[in-house]
Amino acid sequence: MSVKSESPTSRKTKTRAQTRVGLRDIAHQAGVCLMTVSLSLRNNPKISKSTRERVKRVAEEMGYRPDPELSRLMKHLRTSRVSPGSVAIGVVDFYPELQFEELSHNRMIRQGIQARAEELGFAISRFRAAEYGLDINRVLKVIRNRGLEAVVLLPPLLGVPVSLEADWDGLCVISTATSIVSPRFHCVVPHQFANMMNLIEMIKNRGFEKIGAVFEGTFDDRTAHNFTAALKWHDLGKRTLTTGQQGSKVEQRMQIVKWLKRHTPDLIFAQSPAAVEAALSQAFGDQGPHRVEIVGLGHPESETNSYMDERGDLVGSTAVDLLAGMVYCQETGVPASSRTTMVAGRIVFHDDPFEGKSPAQVSKPSMVG
Repeated sequence: MSVKSESPTSRKTKTRAQTRVGLRDIAHQAGVCLMTVSLSLRNNPKISKSTRERVKRVAEEMGYRPDPELSRLMKHLRTSRVSPGSVAIGVVDFYPELQFEELSHNRMIRQGIQARAEELGFAISRFRAAEYGLDINRVLKVIRNRGLEAVVLLPPLLGVPVSLEADWDGLCVISTATSIVSPRFHCVVPHQFANMMNLIEMIKNRGFEKIGAVFEGTFDDRTAHNFTAALKWHDLGKRTLTTGQQGSKVEQRMQIVKWLKRHTPDLIFAQSPAAVEAALSQAFGDQGPHRVEIVGLGHPESETNSYMDERGDLVGSTAVDLLAGMVYCQETGVPASSRTTMVAGRIVFHDDPFEGKSPAQVSKPSMVG
């Protein structure tokens, strides 16, 4: 009778199965209980940082590799016992005071977060850093005490003294601003450079030649110079005005008035269309605002101006989608290598944006992105 020999492949598979390192093996080697190992490998803050690091070191030395099928099953068992809405996302803003008027872009992001979270069955808790003296450690303490697993950081204002150096272990975090650089989390932001490049191309194709731009200094810094970089790429830097951060609104308006008289643009990209309209009236009288086309950057201040819609709502909903995946995979703490997701915007022209221009310069209203 012949004896069937095992193939090399089957012997390797059997050997791997026999030597697979489990959580009990790690617990025995590290001298801790099974639950401590499980929580440590998931970066749960209930276990001290030193113990978590020791358990992870032992697991790595023993060659532990999680079983993806088992991990999915355990995640399902944990979440199946959680009622809808009990998984909550903390949304943190960094306004310097509670009475500070919410920025339109931030509001759109927050509304996008709220809508998508409701679709996925997540609850939302809003945290205003000003309520905790802009101390992120106090904010995180409350977040952990409430059992939250995930956090979205809204764009902070430049000049607001906020330190984000803290213990983020055990929390899934997404930022919605490139200005948050230390620590650097995964982030979702508008693709401002590409949006502006597309917008300039469209404007040039419509026959505008003397294109200018007016920004406040904080806006240029806050947007990582993406808008001004696109303008310089198109050789429009000489007709770009960045007003000083100091001085009153009257003084800033006078800067714009002098710039208008010097350059006489036929189209202006404006962070604040209202400020540019006021300067146009002062420079050229009541007909001033009608002789120049104004394109706002960001959420529109009125329905009379064309504008670049940065899709803050989509930034917010995308942040929630990414967080859902991070919670599922238990990707917590500060990432070793951060990833940035960029959201395309769209250009929205008002009903009759180029009245008075020749037919060759006019095309149908359109959107990009």
